[in-house]
Amino acid sequence: MTSHLYRCLLLLSLYYQQITPQVKEIKQAQGYDCSDIWTRNKASASGIYTIKPKGADSSFQVFCEMKATRGWTLMQKHNGKDKLSFDETWDNYENGFGRLGGEQWLGLKYIYQLTHQEHRPCKLRISIGDFTGKQAYAEYNPFSVGDGNDFYRLSAGNYSGTAGDAFRGDNIIKGSNEHGSFFSTQDRPNDNCHPSCPIGDMRFPSCSFIESAGWWFNACGLANLNGEWHSPPNIDHWMSSVSWPTWKPSESLRFSKMYLIHN
Repeated sequence: MTSHLYRCLLLLSLYYQQITPQVKEIKQAQGYDCSDIWTRNKASASGIYTIKPKGADSSFQVFCEMKATRGWTLMQKHNGKDKLSFDETWDNYENGFGRLGGEQWLGLKYIYQLTHQEHRPCKLRISIGDFTGKQAYAEYNPFSVGDGNDFYRLSAGNYSGTAGDAFRGDNIIKGSNEHGSFFSTQDRPNDNCHPSCPIGDMRFPSCSFIESAGWWFNACGLANLNGEWHSPPNIDHWMSSVSWPTWKPSESLRFSKMYLIHN
């Protein structure tokens, strides 16, 4: 009888463990952002940290890459290793998805908070690489996105780097300048495809539909680092790919990483 009662209690305990949500404890914030954490302790190692940007209501976790002169806050990583799909909903792009330190999208609401801290100007650093081992970068200083009411509008400042200014597109191609564009997803298109976008003889309802990703599309633009990841030998001339055409006009890239760096 005692043994039977014990088994019943054990099964009941396991049942409640399964249905009860696991609350993840958030540690006290270690800084405003990764640059601030590095400033407070220059021996800080790369890894996951808890931050609370100036003006934010609550803290959240990010992956920091600690460099010799600054801490970089990772906002996007796309390299195919986690097989993460970036063809996600508006809610997921707003709140973030993926694995910290692995393939990830930080979350538009967090990017907004990080790029709107008082007296903490921010720049964007984009690092990209191809399948031959070559790498390039693009920096935009200053950099910010609007709030949710402004559909997280892209504001990319002065460009510098080796990858070319794909955000501002090509003067020859109409609708390729993404600076000033709203963020779009398939379930919430905010691009300039009205009523549809032509690609050759075909027409599509939105850029996110064509590109299989959420991004700051215009109509549709050149850059799309959230596109579908492809591996050799099939890396050329995809309608959707990890794309920065001012560096590699037709290739899907091996990786992309986007960082926020604060002064």
